[in-house]
Amino acid sequence: MSQLIFNFDNQAYPNFAKFLGQANRELLQVLQNPHERLVYVWGAEGRGKSHLLKAWTAQAVSLGHAAQYWDVRTRPFALASAQAEFIAIDGIEFLDDTEQQDLFHMFNQIRDGHHGYLLMSANVPPLQLDLREDLRTRMAYALVYELKTLNDDEKLEALKSLAQTRQLAIGDDLFKYLLQHWRRDMDSLVTMVQKLDDYSLMTGRRITLPLLKQLLEDTHEFSHI
Repeated sequence: MSQLIFNFDNQAYPNFAKFLGQANRELLQVLQNPHERLVYVWGAEGRGKSHLLKAWTAQAVSLGHAAQYWDVRTRPFALASAQAEFIAIDGIEFLDDTEQQDLFHMFNQIRDGHHGYLLMSANVPPLQLDLREDLRTRMAYALVYELKTLNDDEKLEALKSLAQTRQLAIGDDLFKYLLQHWRRDMDSLVTMVQKLDDYSLMTGRRITLPLLKQLLEDTHEFSHI
């Protein structure tokens, strides 16, 4: 079971308030004050769902709770190994038949037992899920939110928060350049900041705009927008 528990450096994940923005303030309130036991978050690929679920998991751990994060695209979900009070399941539309059965039983355990918290994510709303019908109808018991995209100012604040949490000295000009010359979804932006940190350590160079430009060129995805 231990290898399936989300293993993270707590310093790598800032308070996820910065990653939700004003359009998602109700969702933020729900996630920061967990009274709802079943929550379903959906939104287009790249809006930051994975980061959101990881941050929610990190928050639970920081408060002394047992918590697990599952990305079903890379690790099979198994009810027998889901032994935590807080469970985050990322990408439930990719569950296979056995995993769907396990999620169905977990859903019932939490709903009927009034114990535990389950946060799920998908790219589509519940009614569009291509899952077994009894599991799909169970989603009616969950609180459902669409994860709204952030505006540019909110993305800038989110990236600055991430850098501050990772203790990275990065100026606003670098983030503004990244917003103009890189993919604009939050997942890609966060990943690039993390890659920039790793690249700085690997090359022994400070994080500067020239270093970012070099990294973007090395990815072969640099675009002059």
